[in-house]
Amino acid sequence: MKILTTMNRKNKIGIIIVVLFSLAILAYGYTCGYQKVCKLAVIEKVVRSGKEIDLPKGKVYAEIVDTPASRAQGLSGRTGLKEDEAMLFVFEQSGKYGFWMKDMLFPIDIIWINKEGVVVHVVHSATPESYFNQVPPQTFINSPDAKYVLEIQAGSAEKFGLYLGTNVVLGE
Repeated sequence: MKILTTMNRKNKIGIIIVVLFSLAILAYGYTCGYQKVCKLAVIEKVVRSGKEIDLPKGKVYAEIVDTPASRAQGLSGRTGLKEDEAMLFVFEQSGKYGFWMKDMLFPIDIIWINKEGVVVHVVHSATPESYFNQVPPQTFINSPDAKYVLEIQAGSAEKFGLYLGTNVVLGE
């Protein structure tokens, strides 16, 4: 009788472990497959934070994306940005960084900024159609090296005074 009880207890523990593992896999699969962020959602939210950015003609509040997973997700799947909202992509080193409009639902302005805070490239009103209506999809890429990329509402680059050579205060 004692042997049977021990086996039942081991079986129960094994079943619990399998169920917990299965739930973890399902959660990861949902995050990776549906939301296209292949990390645990809890970790992803910790690395994202906000930052106030001073522009020549106003301020925006940017969500920082500085991990490979958060950069891959970007603004994909969102329905829009408020007038003073932005997304700031932060890269480890300066370089050429291409962006496309996969899974985007609204147009944006894309601004590449070098490590000194100077605007080095601007794309006005990049539209979702630039991804779907072209084969291969259009990729927007900076010519001079950049360390940061700012995405804002379409038409906002001019409104905020963002042109080639403009200085942007990103702060620390």
